[in-house]
Parts: sequence; structure tokens; C-alpha cells
Amino acid sequence: MRTRGLAALGLIESEDAMYDPPWRVDCTANPNGCKQANLWMIHGISHGIGLAVHDPLQGDRNGGTFAEGDAFTIEPGIYISTRALDVLPDTPRNRQFKAKVLAKVKQYENTGVRIEDDYIITDKGLERISLVPREIDEIEALMKRRRAIQP
Repeated sequence: MRTRGLAALGLIESEDAMYDPPWRVDCTANPNGCKQANLWMIHGISHGIGLAVHDPLQGDRNGGTFAEGDAFTIEPGIYISTRALDVLPDTPRNRQFKAKVLAKVKQYENTGVRIEDDYIITDKGLERISLVPREIDEIEALMKRRRAIQP
């Protein structure tokens, strides 16, 4: 969904478009590591929560299976900045990518969004424990109320 949205906004060339990253990676063997969308998604989408801010993801210790009492967050984020384009190596693919998206990147410069939901596994199943709004209309309503009370 994030990749589709980035493509619709013109921040990537397409959902599967690649770029040449500034670090060493074999884009043929690991194509996901070279997708343009990753440039704007700079952190993972989940981690465990508990005693530490970023506890290990509990499912990792059980071969990917969560157990009752495990708590974790799902927090996809997108952060737009021309600085991300500035670190790309000068290659034909990157020049083409930058030429196509630079105007849109400037339009959305310094825009970032992350919606964090916290969950716990209970005897009844998965329970969302965060109370913050996450639907577009809920978030926009909250922002309007906040603007109305600011001087």
C-alpha cells in the first residue's frame, strides 16, 4: 500500500522501480533492497515492546510464531527529503530517477508520517491496545481540532 501511494504521488517511478543505493548490495540477488520506495521508508515496520523501548520481536525467538503475552508494534513510516536523493551515487539509473521525482520530492519536502499501532497476543487472539486514531478521516478530524485551539 505504501509503495502504491508513493507511485501515485510521483515520488517513485513505479511500484517495482529500482535505484542504485549508496551502499554495496547485489540488486539482482536482493531486488527488494534496491527498490526506490525504500529510499523513503527508512526504518522497519515492527519491533517488540516491553521493558525496553525496542524489545526484540518476540516471534523471532519462536521461529516466527508469536505466543500469548507477546506485545509488538506495527509502525510503517514514510519520510520525504531531498537529502535522501543527495546521497545517491551518480549513475544513469539514479539520474533518471531524480529527474522524474525531484519536483514532487520538493513539493513534499520534510513530510513524514508514521502511524504506530501496538498489539498484544491474548488468549482470545490479537488485540490492538493503542488508542490513537489511524483512519484518514479520524486523523484529519484530530488535526482540525488541534488547529482550532492553537493561537
